[in-house]
Amino acid sequence: VLDSTRAALLRSYLSSSPPGPYQQDAYVTKPEDKIKHPPILPPHLLQVLLNKDTGISCDPTLLPEPNHVMLNHLYALSIKDGVMVLSATHRYKKKYVTTLLYKPI
Repeated sequence: VLDSTRAALLRSYLSSSPPGPYQQDAYVTKPEDKIKHPPILPPHLLQVLLNKDTGISCDPTLLPEPNHVMLNHLYALSIKDGVMVLSATHRYKKKYVTTLLYKPI
């Protein structure tokens, strides 16, 4: 008797579906469940590496070390003088590689 009770209990734990009542009714979304606006871009991604000032004592060809959330994202800078600039920063071992693509518009 104990083994059959234990086996039934084990089967209920190993069930792939969660416990609870199941019905054929369609899920109705509530007004508060709906998102009215798309999510705001995380503030980390608003800090474009190419727009940062490098300081007077720094070499102007060197960029500051990027934040980890800036890696592997494609950035598009505003179009100036008919040229659009795309940039992406990747990490290679202990170095950071920033690639720039210039596209005349």
